[in-house]
This record gives sequence, structure tokens and C-alpha cells, in this order.
Amino acid sequence: MSTFVNAIGVALPYSGSSSHWYSASGAGPDLWGSSGNDSFYGASGVNTTMHGGTGDDIYYLYGAGNKVAEGYGAGIDTISTWMSYKLPDNVENLVVTSAKSFAFGNGLDNIITATGGHQTVAGGAGNDVLIDGGGGYDTFIVAKGNGSDLIANFAATDTVRLDGYAFTSFDAIHSNMIQAGPNVLLNLGSGEVLEFKDTTIDKFQPGQFELPIDKSGMTLSFSDEFNSLNLHNAQGGTWDTNFWWGAANGSTLTQNNELQWYIDANYAPTSSVHPFSVSNGVLTITAAHASADIKPLINNYDYTSGMLNTHDTFSQTYGYFEMKADMPENAGAWPAFWLLPEDGSWPPELDVVEMYGQNPNSLLMTAHTNETGQHTTVGSTVNVSNTAGFHTYGLLWTPDKLVWTYDGVQVAEAATPSDMDKPMYMLVDLAVGGQAGAPPDHLATPAQMKIDYIHAYTLDDLQQNHISVTGEHTA
Repeated sequence: MSTFVNAIGVALPYSGSSSHWYSASGAGPDLWGSSGNDSFYGASGVNTTMHGGTGDDIYYLYGAGNKVAEGYGAGIDTISTWMSYKLPDNVENLVVTSAKSFAFGNGLDNIITATGGHQTVAGGAGNDVLIDGGGGYDTFIVAKGNGSDLIANFAATDTVRLDGYAFTSFDAIHSNMIQAGPNVLLNLGSGEVLEFKDTTIDKFQPGQFELPIDKSGMTLSFSDEFNSLNLHNAQGGTWDTNFWWGAANGSTLTQNNELQWYIDANYAPTSSVHPFSVSNGVLTITAAHASADIKPLINNYDYTSGMLNTHDTFSQTYGYFEMKADMPENAGAWPAFWLLPEDGSWPPELDVVEMYGQNPNSLLMTAHTNETGQHTTVGSTVNVSNTAGFHTYGLLWTPDKLVWTYDGVQVAEAATPSDMDKPMYMLVDLAVGGQAGAPPDHLATPAQMKIDYIHAYTLDDLQQNHISVTGEHTA
């Protein structure tokens, strides 16, 4: 049996050769293997759970309906697939072959191989081996508290996303590297190391590391910690619950084919619907199926939800905008934190983050522009391995560049479009349908977007004539 030695000197085994072969096509809801070494072949459109025995099992998955169930300690098992994939419990190894996909491990010591290029790879907990299988342009996520990992075949086009560590510069990373024979060891602190196999320290460049954003040159210009929901009215306040162009009974974005109606807190006939609630410093926006008595009041839309914006209270040109939130993982939910021009034009538009509830590991970070005379977009789909609970989502907007962040770490970058140079206000909402698709269960369990805070910062190193802030305040 062949092995790969990880960063702490433990030989991790590959699966042994198979002696039995099974096809999931037409197998029914369950397919059982033998006590020996088995290979299972899934099929597109087939909903089958494949159960390996105590041997070394290899699973080839071709569709989302192909599931794997392995017992604890039951051999050395491998999943090979073209789909973005996160290992289930009790499976040791993973191979993902398609470009722009992700390959994520579990709590075991995994061997994870990405062969398609432009992939995102993370071992999770455990002392994992992560392999660039030849495509290049891969992102390796290394998170504090998840053990010591080894990266093999690290290419000049690859990057490492360091999540939770104290490094703020490439110089700091470089000073913590040592050459250990043919390999390079990066001391991460707290007893963790990151090993790069078969390379030398001089090969590394600053652009190969995604690091925390530096806030030292920023000044807080907007802060809402959501100890209450401060709605805007004639006496003041922060947030409006309707688009400035919306109707008296609320609004939606019909051009997006959205299925929800945003409830306006000022519209008395729908006051029995409560999409907003605050508890222990957290604002919750709830999207739910509309009751029969409410639907006639909301243009017969199927779902109710909430949207907040600062159009009448706060806008800013350039800066850093950040939200800490726990995103919903209901299929068909479409949460977003974004910016629009105060003057009502479109585009431009800056999307700090969007997500589809059924794909929580993929974040959409986009800028919409009209600089070419027609609507175009720049940005990235950023794959992240840990989506449970609260995370921060941020965007640094300067005259020259846009930098998106996840948990404070820079994860995407683009040149700032030339028409993105005027004050923009903030919006946060929980849409339903549209690009996320219709909820297959009709939101039998309501979707909830939980927000701990929203912050905005001005950038101290910009010339004053580049900065425009209206309604600067702390809520």
C-alpha cells in the first residue's frame, strides 16, 4: 500500500487496489459492498447511497444524488469526483477533478488532490496532505487550530489563505520559514506548521499568500451593533425598510425574478408580519412563506422577507465596508450585503457578498459597472470551507482597486471600474428565489440571516478630495 508522509511524520495511506466492482445505476436507494476492497461507480441523476464494508473502498461520484456511507475505521477510503465536494465522516481521501471547484476534508488526516486547476483546497481538522495535481492556480486554505498541513507541488500560480493567524505581511511569513532538507517549513505558532514539499524559500512571492486586511489606516465612520433596530423616520434613525423607489406597501426586485416581498415597517396593513427581530445584539431577518391573508396585501407574492438600506441616512465614497453575519443555508435563500449609488443611477453596484443557501461554501463577490458603455461585471466566486456560525464579509473600495475579505482575510481583488467614484449607500437583505432558484420545500423552515454588526470605515491615506461621507454616525 502506498503512502504519503504528512507534516508531522505520519505516513498516510492511499486506498488499496479493488477486488470487487459495483455500479449504482439502477441499484435503488442503497448499494452494499463486500468486506473486501471495493470500487463503486455512481451515475448522473441516480439517488443511491453506497455503503462500503471493512475494506479499502473507492467511490466515483457523478451526481449530487450519489451518496457515501462509511463506518468508523472501516478501511482506507477514497472519493473521486468532478463536483465540488466536502468529505463525509469516516472517509480519508479525496480527488476532485474539475476546474474552479472545491475539495474540502473532514476531521481525519486526509490526502486531498485537486487536478483541475483554479480549485480551492482545505483539509479541515487533522494533519492533512494537500496536493496540486497539476492544474495550478489553486488556493489552499490553512486555518488556525486545524493541525499541521503539508502542501505538495505548490506552484508559482498557487496561493495560501492563512485564516486566523497573526501574519500581516509577507515579510513576517518569510521570517518564519526554515529550509528543512528539500522542504520548507512555515512556523504558524501554537505548535502548528505548514510544510511545502520539494521547494526552497527563495521561490515564494508575496502574491502567493492571502493575508488579513490592515485596518490601521482606517477610521470608523458607521457602526451598528444591533442592540436595537434603529429605523429611520422624521426624527432621525438609520435604516429604511423599503427601496426609495418602492410602493407604499413595500417592494421587491422584479428584474431578478425574486419570489419575496420586502415588508415595509411603515405599512400598517402588513404589521402582523415581522421579518426583523433583535435579541442579544443580533438582528435576524426572516424569510417565510406568506400566509393567505397577507398575500393580497403584497401583490400576491409567495414569500415575505426584509431589506434594510441607508439611502436617506448614510453614504460614502471609498472605504472599507464589513458585516458580521450567520448566513442561512436554506435552499432558495439569497442573502446579500451590497452598495448602490446615492444618486439613483445603476450600474455601478458593489456586492460585498451574496450567497445561495444551497451552496454555502461559495460566496459571490462582484462589482457591476457601466464603464464600457454596457453592463459588465468583475469579481470572483470565492470558496470557503467553514460556513457554520458567524463570519465577517468585507470590501475595501479605493480609487484603484477592490479587495474582498472573508473573516478579515483578503480573498479576491479587482481593479476599480472608472465609474465607481461617487457616494454609495449600504443595503442588506434576504431575498428568495431569483438566481438562488425556488425553495424546493417552500421554506417549510423559514430562512434566517443573523447580523451581529455592520461597519464602515474611511481610509486615512486617501486624499481628502477622494472622500465623501454623508450621515457619519454610530448607531
